[in-house]
Amino acid sequence: MSEPLATILFVCTGNICRSAYGHHLLAGRLEEAVPGRYRVASAGTQVNPRLTVPPQVHALPRAGGLRSLADHVPTQLSGRAVAKADLLLAATSDHSAVVLRDTPAALNRSFTMLEFGAAARAMATGAIPAWSAPAAGASTLAEDVRSLARHVSRHRPAVRGSLTTIDLPDPYGREDAAYTDMATALEPAVEHITDLLVTLARRG
Repeated sequence: MSEPLATILFVCTGNICRSAYGHHLLAGRLEEAVPGRYRVASAGTQVNPRLTVPPQVHALPRAGGLRSLADHVPTQLSGRAVAKADLLLAATSDHSAVVLRDTPAALNRSFTMLEFGAAARAMATGAIPAWSAPAAGASTLAEDVRSLARHVSRHRPAVRGSLTTIDLPDPYGREDAAYTDMATALEPAVEHITDLLVTLARRG
C-alpha cells in the first residue's frame, strides 16, 4: 500500500481569491518538485456557490501558468476537511478562529498563510530553530508535516513578532491594485512554504 498523501488546506471567506490562489500556486509548485506527495485543497467559511474566481485573480502574472485555477470550484469549509488536514493555512486570524471554534484540536497545525510563510523563512535563515526530523522512514510524510507544524507553533510568538501583520487582506470587490497587493504578500510566503515542504518530502 502506498503512503498516504500529506494534506495542506487553505482557508479564507469565499474560497475564490486568497485561498484559491494560494491553493493552486502551492499545488503547482509541489507537483513540479515532488509529484504525488501532497494533496493541496482549499475551502471558505462563507461560500457563495454562484461566485467564481474573479478575472483580476486570473490576470495575475503567476496565475497564467496555473491551469487548475481555471477549473476551481469554491468549497464550503467542513469539519471533515479540517480533521484530514495535516497543515491548515488561513488568510487571517479570524479564519483561524473559525477553524478552532469548531475544532480546537487543530490549534497546533493552524496558522495564517503569512505566518507560516514567515516561519518557513525563519527556519531557513536560522532565526528560529530548525525542526528535528525523525529518522528517515520512521514516520509518514503526513506525520512529519504535523510534527513540523507543532514545532512551528512553539515558536509562534517569535514568528509573529517579525511581521507587521499576519493577516492577508481580502481584495474581493476592491480596486485591481488590491489583487496585486494580495499576490505581492502571498507569493513569497508560498515560495518559502514550498521550499520547506519539498525538503520534507525529499528527506526520505
